[in-house]
Amino acid sequence: MLALAYLWENYNLIDMKKLQFIGAIALSMSLLACGGGDSAKTEDKSVTEASEPAGPDYSNMVKVDLTAFGVEASIQLPKEEKGPHKIENTATESITIEVSDKFGIEITPFALTVAEKKEELDGDLVYTIEYLEETENKIMYKKSIADSDEVEDEYHFFITRSMDGELYSIQSLPNAFRKKSVGKMLVSAESISPNKPS
Repeated sequence: MLALAYLWENYNLIDMKKLQFIGAIALSMSLLACGGGDSAKTEDKSVTEASEPAGPDYSNMVKVDLTAFGVEASIQLPKEEKGPHKIENTATESITIEVSDKFGIEITPFALTVAEKKEELDGDLVYTIEYLEETENKIMYKKSIADSDEVEDEYHFFITRSMDGELYSIQSLPNAFRKKSVGKMLVSAESISPNKPS
């Protein structure tokens, strides 16, 4: 009697395993036939799109046309609630733009290249220069005086843009800016673009 019961239990186990296996195969086939396989691809695509870097944030900025100052281009500047835009031409044909005491840039035609600017900086006998970010068309750097607690570190940037066949540089004014301010100024400077002809 015990032997019969043992055989009956094992027979049911074998049948159940077979049924589970067949059921799993049937379910997989029906999912593939209904397009269930595409959901994984869709999820992968959304993850890839979400991980791509977003563009610059101009939500607190306004586009300003520089044509009246001799440059056929526009640039994103902080909204005037941060301070009035003070835009002026200089005696050297450059344009200075200031917005409060935390934002100051200069746009210069017939500009130095990044390599020439680095050569100029490296020749400074007072400040030590540390390059924080560097590409062919951009540098962000820190100026400091070694072993001096009285003089704060300064942060600056220098970028170049070719517009209408002419090389322009956009750089921070020679004020003592903090790193956060220079980061915001750099977003503005990199937004400069030639005005499209109407």
